[in-house]
Amino acid sequence: MSDVKNYTPYWPSTIIFWGAGTTQPLNIKTTSELGQIFQTLAEHNKNLRAAIDQTLPEAEEQVRRELDALLKLINFEDPDGEQTAIEVLGIPKARAHHLQMLYDWNAVKLVIERCPRNSEHRFSLDDLFNLLDLHIYARQGIEVGERFITLDRLIAARRTLLMLTQLIHAVGYQKLLHDQNLRLMYQQYHQFTLLLAKRMHEEGLNRVAKGISLDDRAFYLFSYAVVSMNWDPLLLWLIFNSHKEQNMAAAEKIGKYDEPMKLFNDLAHFIAVRQVDGATPAAWFPMNETAVQQLNDLRYPTGRRVRIGKFYFPHGCHGFRRCPKCGKLTFYLGDEWRIDSPCLFPPQILPSLSQQKPRSREEKKALEAGIFDAVQCTYCGTITETHHTAIAMQSQLKPEQPSFIQEIQNDMRVAIEHARHIIFAGYSLPDDDFIDRIMLSARRKMDGEQVKCSIINFDPHAKEGWMYGQALHAFCSAHPNASLASTCSRVAAIFGEENIRGYGAGFPQVFLKNGRADPQKVAEMLRVW
Repeated sequence: MSDVKNYTPYWPSTIIFWGAGTTQPLNIKTTSELGQIFQTLAEHNKNLRAAIDQTLPEAEEQVRRELDALLKLINFEDPDGEQTAIEVLGIPKARAHHLQMLYDWNAVKLVIERCPRNSEHRFSLDDLFNLLDLHIYARQGIEVGERFITLDRLIAARRTLLMLTQLIHAVGYQKLLHDQNLRLMYQQYHQFTLLLAKRMHEEGLNRVAKGISLDDRAFYLFSYAVVSMNWDPLLLWLIFNSHKEQNMAAAEKIGKYDEPMKLFNDLAHFIAVRQVDGATPAAWFPMNETAVQQLNDLRYPTGRRVRIGKFYFPHGCHGFRRCPKCGKLTFYLGDEWRIDSPCLFPPQILPSLSQQKPRSREEKKALEAGIFDAVQCTYCGTITETHHTAIAMQSQLKPEQPSFIQEIQNDMRVAIEHARHIIFAGYSLPDDDFIDRIMLSARRKMDGEQVKCSIINFDPHAKEGWMYGQALHAFCSAHPNASLASTCSRVAAIFGEENIRGYGAGFPQVFLKNGRADPQKVAEMLRVW
C-alpha cells in the first residue's frame, strides 16, 4: 500500500462569476431595471400604451403595439382586449384563449400592490418573487385588498413575469444590433473573447511543452471557468464564435500524430443544442469530458486534439427549452454562426420578435396556429413554447430544479471548491443568492490556502486601475453606499479583506486600452494575484 498516492483532480484555478453588470452596458436590463419596468406598467394601467412607450422606447413601434395588445388580452379587464389581440397579433381565437389560460397580467398587478416599497416608492423584484413563491410553495392564494388571488392565478402571474423578462431582454438585444455605439461596444466584448481563446490556445501549447499528457485534465481543461449568473447567452455565444475563429486560424500541430489543437466548451450537462446552421431541428452536442478523453487518446490518431472550458448556467438560460413531454433540454442559439446573429434569442410570443423560420412541418403548423414562440424538441419532436423556458428567478425560496440544472450546479460547486481565484465580474453577490454565499463560505473553509478575489464593478468615483489593501479600504470608506463598496464588503466577510482587490471603472473598460481589448489587461484580470 506504500505505492498509493494522493489523488487531486485538476480543476480550473480561476472562476469568473459573470453578472448583470457586465451586460448592462450592452442594453440588457438588470434585475433592478426589470422591476422598475414592471412597476411602471402595473401602475399606469389606464394608459398602458404610454407606459410601454416610456419603459421600452428602444423597442420598434410594432413591438410596442403588439405588447400593448398582449397585456390587454391577459389583463381580463378590457372587453375589447381579445378581439384587438386577435387582430394586432394575427392569432386565431383558440390561441388567444390559450394565452389567457397561461398568463395573467391582472394578477401580476395585484401582487405588485402587496410588495413593500422603499423611500422612493420602488419595490424589489426579489420581494415580488419571494411573495409569489412563498404562497405557491405553500399552495395558498393571497388576498389583496378585498380581492382574493387563487393559487392557479399566482402560478400564471409568475409565468407572466418570466415571459416578460425574456421578451424585454430580446428587445434589448435587438437594440444592440441596430445601435451603432452598442454594436461597437459589442465588438469590444468579441475582442475580449478572442483574446481568451488565444490565451487558451497558447496555454495548451505550453502544457504540451511541459510534458503533460493530452488525456490528462491538466492539459485539456482551461485554467478558467465561467459561472454565468445571467439568463442571456451573449458571453457563451461570443466564446463559441471566438473558439471557432481560433480553431480555423491555428496552424500548430501537437502530439505523436501531429494533429491540430481545437478549443470547445463543456456545459456540464449533455445538452442538445439545436443545430445553428441546420435545416432541421436536429441536435448538435457540444463537447464534454467523455468525448475529449476519446479524442485525446494517445494510442490513436483522431484528427484533432481538444481542450475545453467549463461554462455554467446555474440559473438557466433564455435559450433553454425543457420539453413538456420527455423532459429533455433543447438549447436554442439561432440560425447563423455570427456574433450579431439576429436570431440568437429564441422566438418570442410577439410575431415581431419571432423569426418565423420553421424547420419542420410541425413548427410550420404551430406558426400557422399563432404559436410564434414554437421551438421543436430535438429529442421527441414536441413543440415547446416560452413558458417551457428553464430559468430560475431571484427568490429566497428555491423550488426543486430540473435534473439538468441540478447537474450543472453540482459540477459548478466542485469547480468553486477547487478555485484559487474568484472574479466577481459585474456580480454583487446579492442577498437573495444565499445558496451561493453558503457555497463560497464553504470554499473558504476547504483548506488553509487563501482564495484571492477580484471584484469588478462600476463606480463614477473610481479611477482606472486595480485597488488593493489600504487604497481599496479608503475608497470603500469614502463611498460606503456605492455598489463596489457593498460588494467588497460582502466578499470580504467571506474571504477576508486582505484577499480582495477591486476595479471600479467597470465593463468593458477593465479589458480595454485605447478602445480595444488589450492582452495585458486581460492577463491582469485573470492573474491569480
